[in-house]
Order: sequence, then structure tokens, then C-alpha cells
Amino acid sequence: MIATQRRKPGLSRPFTPTAQTPSAPVPGGDPVLWATEKLHFTPDPLQAEILSAPEPNLILCCTRQFGKSTITAIKALHHALSRPNACVLVAAPTERQSAEWILKTRAFLRTLGIRPRTDSVSRFSLLLPNASRIIGLPGVAPTTRGFSSASLIIFEEAAFIRDDLFQSLSPSGARSNAAIWLISTPQSQTGFFYEAWHRSDAPNPESPGHRAASDSERVPNAPLLRRFQVTAADCPSISKDFLDRFRLNHGDAATRREFFCEFAASNEQVFDRDLLDAALNPDFAPFNGGRPLWRD
Repeated sequence: MIATQRRKPGLSRPFTPTAQTPSAPVPGGDPVLWATEKLHFTPDPLQAEILSAPEPNLILCCTRQFGKSTITAIKALHHALSRPNACVLVAAPTERQSAEWILKTRAFLRTLGIRPRTDSVSRFSLLLPNASRIIGLPGVAPTTRGFSSASLIIFEEAAFIRDDLFQSLSPSGARSNAAIWLISTPQSQTGFFYEAWHRSDAPNPESPGHRAASDSERVPNAPLLRRFQVTAADCPSISKDFLDRFRLNHGDAATRREFFCEFAASNEQVFDRDLLDAALNPDFAPFNGGRPLWRD
């Protein structure tokens, strides 16, 4: 009797490129043109500007229903299909959100005529014919360690991702100098997304998309950062009637947070972060000359 190896349900066999394996369609240099011609998706002007940004590091603070997941799915596919053996990591706050993002990306693969398959290692993953991988990760820091040489790391709904996940996953791109995208609707006035958006060394954004940072505005120890802000006022598909009804049902603070890119104070905050920042005087000389107030 010949022994056969059983596979776990839901997992496909490890993928090994062969001469009979159809090659992946290699995208052109323009992701907007590629999305329009191959994916049959025409980005609006703001989405096109974001997809075409040449800077490797990008932060987008935007309204709900702008199409964040669609943009990141197109970016991940274009990047992975252009680079054989690439590793693209996409982190989301929860496992369900990772699964939904993978489903959207699988739909684009089918449009390209590529049969979606997993890499047989990660549950929410896509293995492409050029041996590149796209991996969706849930918001649990201990389970995201172990990846190496990622060339693109996307933090989807970054304002809702825990700081420890951001800290544990970011080093995965150290050897490959990975590009990093931070994409989110605002949430509270804490966390890495809030801090990245309000860093004093980053330029103040204008709505909609704006210029890239100059060399003097670079984030310390990070490549050039491109910042975008998109509010509901920049999206014709979000009607004033809907916003008025949402404001009536949920209040002005929720409307400004969900649709106009304003970070709201959390329930645990006694004072608003803007009030605290306004009370600080960076030119004030410390009474003790700047020495530590206590010894280690």
C-alpha cells in the first residue's frame, strides 16, 4: 500500500513554480493605469494621487467610505506582482477585518484571471504565481513576529491597532528597508497613528492631498513621509443629507471624527490633548536646569 500525506482542511499544497505554472501578469509602472485597464477600477482623483505617490512611506488620515481597503488592496497587488518573491504584510485590528481585506484582494486576483491560493502557512494569505506572498495579520502582537524581509507593510485602520503590534511588526522590514503605509480614520488622541499624524517634524496637511515633506521635515530614522488628508467634503459620493442625518443621530463629535478627520478625546481623558499641548511652553527653562528629578 502506498502511503499518502494528508493535508489539513482549508490549506493548499505549498506552491513551487514550475515550467507549467502560468506566469503572473507584470504590472506597468503606473498603478492607476494598471488598476483601470486590468482591474476595471477607475480611482477618483484623490485615490489616484495616493496610489501614484512615489514616496515609500505614506500616512493617510481620511473619512469613512473613502475606499481605504480598495486602495490598499490595489497597492499590495501592484507591489507584489511587480516584485517576484516579495512579502507584503497587511495588519488590521481584528482577524475578521484581515479576512475581509483578503476577500477583497482575492476578488481582484480573479479579475486578473489568477486563481487565488494560500501559501499553506498563514490562514489569511495569498500566494501569487511569481512566488510573492500577501499576508493578512490580526491585531495580536505575539502572532506577528517571525516575518523577515517584508518589502511593504500596510497598517489598515491604523488608529485602532495597538501600539505593541506596530512595534513588533515594523522591524520585519528592517533588512529590506520596507515601505510602510499607515491608513486610517481617526480615533482617540493616543497611539502611534495619532502621534505620527501630529509629529512636530511633519508638515501640516492640507485637504485634499498635498505635497511631500521636504528633507528638513523628514521623520527621524525613517524614509521620506508623504501625508494625505481626505474629509467628507472632498468626497462627492458622501451627501450633505447623509451627514446631517448622521449628526442628528450620533452627535457632532462623532461626525467630526468619522467624516472630518478630527481625533476625539477618549472617555478616560480628563483634559483634551489640544488643551494640554497649548498649555506647554517649549521655551520655558526647567527650574532644575533640566536634570532628572529622581535617580534610577
